Amino acid sequence: MNTKDIGKVITSLSPLSLIINNKEDILWISDNLKKMIGINLNDKLKLKDILGYNRKDIKLNNKVILNNRYYSLSKIDIKEKDIIIITLELVNDYKNPEVKLFVYEEIINNLNDGVLLTDDEGKIILYNKAMEELEKLKASDMIGKKIWEAYGYNDKNKSEHMQVYENGVPILDKYKAHAYNNGNPIYKSYSTIPIKKQKETIGVYTISKNETRLRSLLSEIVELKRQFNDEEFNNHDGYNNGTRYTFTDIVGTSKNTKKVIKESQAISWLDNSVLLVGDTGTGKEVFAQSIHNYGKRRYEPFIAINCSAIPENLLESILFGSVKGAYTGAVDSVGLFEEAGNGTLFLDELNSMPKNMQTKLLRVLQEKVVRRVGGKENYPINCRIISAMNEDPYTLIKEEKLRQDLFYRISGYNIYIPRLIDRGKDIFDLSEYFISKYNLKMNKNVLGISDNLKDLMNKHDWPGNIRELQHFIENIMVRTDENEKRLRIINIPDYIMDTMEVSSDTSFDIMTEEISLQEKLDSMEKELIINELHNKMWNVSKTAKYLGLTRQSLIYRMRKFNIKREDWVKE
Repeated sequence: MNTKDIGKVITSLSPLSLIINNKEDILWISDNLKKMIGINLNDKLKLKDILGYNRKDIKLNNKVILNNRYYSLSKIDIKEKDIIIITLELVNDYKNPEVKLFVYEEIINNLNDGVLLTDDEGKIILYNKAMEELEKLKASDMIGKKIWEAYGYNDKNKSEHMQVYENGVPILDKYKAHAYNNGNPIYKSYSTIPIKKQKETIGVYTISKNETRLRSLLSEIVELKRQFNDEEFNNHDGYNNGTRYTFTDIVGTSKNTKKVIKESQAISWLDNSVLLVGDTGTGKEVFAQSIHNYGKRRYEPFIAINCSAIPENLLESILFGSVKGAYTGAVDSVGLFEEAGNGTLFLDELNSMPKNMQTKLLRVLQEKVVRRVGGKENYPINCRIISAMNEDPYTLIKEEKLRQDLFYRISGYNIYIPRLIDRGKDIFDLSEYFISKYNLKMNKNVLGISDNLKDLMNKHDWPGNIRELQHFIENIMVRTDENEKRLRIINIPDYIMDTMEVSSDTSFDIMTEEISLQEKLDSMEKELIINELHNKMWNVSKTAKYLGLTRQSLIYRMRKFNIKREDWVKE
């Protein structure tokens, strides 16, 4: 076979190619390459004249620029003929299967979402970098293994990938832990989808949403707002979706509070049903509204109902709706499930729902449709369900007050909200918030709590939780003089003091608690300024001159003591 014949064979495999001898003379060049660089063999060119490389410099995947495009070089030595074959391939030739495969793999490996691919035998073929980061595992330990072995199931039947492969039905928007890190489950939202070619399943892939970074950033923003934007607590006017609260309204910096906020934020993005468990007054509805406003349904309605406040005979029609004539006085009405639409339905104190009503609710949740009382038409349910209980659900199940199957239906994720007594310093963070709130309402200037009162508060177990604390602070504020800067034990109402446990060996005398020297001086200064303002007909400049102060200094003191003309002058 001569050089020309060899060239024809090469051209069929690589349209851009040439042949040189040991002296690097060009013996043959493909028509496509001639046309591209505009040469002919009569020019007696050498390899370097065309490609800029000597023969010895050409190594695997060397690149050359021709007509402003990158080409990779390859060479084959045929010693019997004393010739060298050199081929060029366009680096970004997407018609080339190898280039296309390389591009796809690069894209998959640089996605923020985890991707896992298995073949028809359940063997892991692809496991990208994002999946490594998400599951804290290594691709080298996963690729090539059967998926049930890689995750330690040791049972093919437990593999969702094999279930999807066999039945061809995708699993969408699930939230579950498959991998574990140091014994701790790693939860992630994911979808598992079959790959079909000519109607036959040839593989299965999973896309796992990596929302960790986004949630982390949002959590940081929320935490900053909680710490530095206290005005938000007092000044917001509500939200158009039927809610008043977001995570910024949850006051507290204790470890337990931060933990439950983080858990709540993590599941806000999902569609799982949520069960909030906590004692009365712990703020379950605040968390329910916050979860709604932090997730993807935040622009949809939030509908809440207290199941214990509705008589049993009305609860069904309120939840499901009714048609006119269904019972005496019945009218056409939309139920809360329909009203919630694509938003959230919050079922508070679900544990108080009668057992027969629990059965009806379970059926609605299972079938994802609701029928109005007395009606014939079914309506689909699209809302997310968040429920709340003030008793432990497992205890309720044992006592047969809660259907076990309903519990599993409503508890896609359980969040236990800690009691106030378990939240440490949050008691005083919340107290500061309530003091600030009632300062505005009562036109007072209380700055804090006396040490003796703090000691008493630390000894109380707060059975009513945050609601009791708010009532406690409000009642002391009502009885605190306008000149006092701190809340004191002496101002606690008797009926509240009777409920608080104060032992006989308490190290302070409630009735003789003294006002601090600074508070006395402030009170005297405020009284002096008010008297002189009255004497000078509330002329600030004259009053300042009489007191030996600059006008700016007097205005500062008036602001400090919250002295306003309209509060002291009767029209």
